[in-house]
Amino acid sequence: MKRILCRIFCLSLALGCLCASTASAAASAPASSAFTFFKGTQYPLTVHVLKGEKPGPTVMVQGGIQGDESSGFITAQILTRAKVKNGTLFIVPRANVPTVNVRRRQINVDLNRRFDQDYSNYFEDSLARAIRFLLDRCDGLIHLHEGSGFYRPTYEDVLRNPKKYGQSIIIDTPVFENKIHLADKANAVLKDLNKGIPHSYRFTLFNTNTFKHATHHKEQRKSLTYYALTHRGIPALAIEVSKDIIQLGWKVKQQLRATKLMLHQYGVEVELPRVTEKEIESYARSGKLVSINGQEFPTTGTATLRVSSNGQLRIEPAGINPDWGTVPAVFASDRPGVNMLSMPRLALSGFQTLDLRGDGRRIGKVRLHWDGKNSSIPEPTKLPLFVCWLNKKLHFIPVNGVLDAVEGDQLVIEGIWGGGARAGREEILNLKGIVSQVGANSGQDAGYEIVLDSKAFLPRYVDKANGLCEARLVRETPGFIRRSCLVRIHPREVKALQLASVGSASSVSPLIQWEAGETSSLRAGQYRVSSVWSNGDTNKLIFTLDDSLIPWEGAFSLTKGSPIRLTLRQATTFRPLGTMKFIAE
Repeated sequence: MKRILCRIFCLSLALGCLCASTASAAASAPASSAFTFFKGTQYPLTVHVLKGEKPGPTVMVQGGIQGDESSGFITAQILTRAKVKNGTLFIVPRANVPTVNVRRRQINVDLNRRFDQDYSNYFEDSLARAIRFLLDRCDGLIHLHEGSGFYRPTYEDVLRNPKKYGQSIIIDTPVFENKIHLADKANAVLKDLNKGIPHSYRFTLFNTNTFKHATHHKEQRKSLTYYALTHRGIPALAIEVSKDIIQLGWKVKQQLRATKLMLHQYGVEVELPRVTEKEIESYARSGKLVSINGQEFPTTGTATLRVSSNGQLRIEPAGINPDWGTVPAVFASDRPGVNMLSMPRLALSGFQTLDLRGDGRRIGKVRLHWDGKNSSIPEPTKLPLFVCWLNKKLHFIPVNGVLDAVEGDQLVIEGIWGGGARAGREEILNLKGIVSQVGANSGQDAGYEIVLDSKAFLPRYVDKANGLCEARLVRETPGFIRRSCLVRIHPREVKALQLASVGSASSVSPLIQWEAGETSSLRAGQYRVSSVWSNGDTNKLIFTLDDSLIPWEGAFSLTKGSPIRLTLRQATTFRPLGTMKFIAE
């Protein structure tokens, strides 16, 4: 690939600049809005911003950090329909979508143990980076969880004892630095919350004593609440319902009540939406969630679809109810756990079924009938071709060939074409230096989404000369000669930003040389980014603006005496690439 810096126009930035209580913000934000980080990946992160009628604190409410805790993400989703009377809410219903899709606590690592430092190993670390960004702009945190049993400070029985977590408000310490009185807030909530709740289901204060040397919960020092206290100095706690209460609707409504009461303690008043227990129980069981090759499929029963052999499958969401925000997922029988809604698939070998899920709940199945031949792919060759998707574009790479990519690009290794490959035989394709499956050391990287981040590769397996990161993609299928090609990762380079004036008769379009750490002066006014001079896909770039808190459609205001800082980030990792300061002339 000849390395050409491209001038790319009409950059549609659903810019991650989460808008602003600052003088530099554009027009005032709407009462509610939403923005999705990591859009188009396996791990989208959606934040809803609800602004109150009056000013007040900004509080983050988050659920779904562990996908086997459904009450938390359902409660948070319902809260997105609340009316905020004062202050602002940042609501993240599903902090860890891949775990929600399979109803598991974790995929690679526990996301709630990735906040003690800035890791760069797995997609969970990119999520943690974005969550920290959001939390750093908040005055408080409420974390919604669902745990086993019923917490009790002393042993009562196998379900009610100090080793259980359910039906509790969890704090890391009663008082933090003599100014944040967590126990007082929790006890005030418990006094009202437990009224009308059967004694055996009542909530209890659970102090993990995380700061104590003798604590039994040292792992909490890597948690989000601990980060909020120690790095942000803001009140943070968890509201945990019990997995052993089978009435989902009832416990979600209690978690909603607890959240409203705690928001009051934080200084934010909300009016909750009306929702019944029956609606909660059945929210993901109706409607049509997906379209496969243009055909919509119901969420009940089993259907059949005819597909050409070696054909592409186009799978898209359809008819999602915005009130519930149900996350649809489609899993092929040969690649369980990899959501086909966010990644393309060229079926080099047929598979039998597709599982349809909504928020991880299995709600339908499609049987596939393969026939005919796909004429859009080349004839099989004697030597194998490595079949890969790079940023959802199909590539056939010959043995000893090179696939050129840029930091932050998305790679999916589809399989082998030719070279003796046969339908039904699993090909082992190993991208050296990347661990795509924690705990499964098979060397199999085919079928998984790999974000090409040079920091995520094990150093001994890659060559990092001349600013590049080069890794071998090796065929390790038993019974075949080992063959390989090269994946070459170029650093992201940004040379300039083209700005355009907004809402002005003037057609000022300044071209700004991008120099991280430098300052540039502009005429006062409102601007948007209209193009970027860069290598690689521009949809792998986003910008954030100062302490902005909601999406801002690519526009920002610059006034005298109020400089702004524009940070360029990789869209797939949220890692900052540099910041420039802009001042008004």
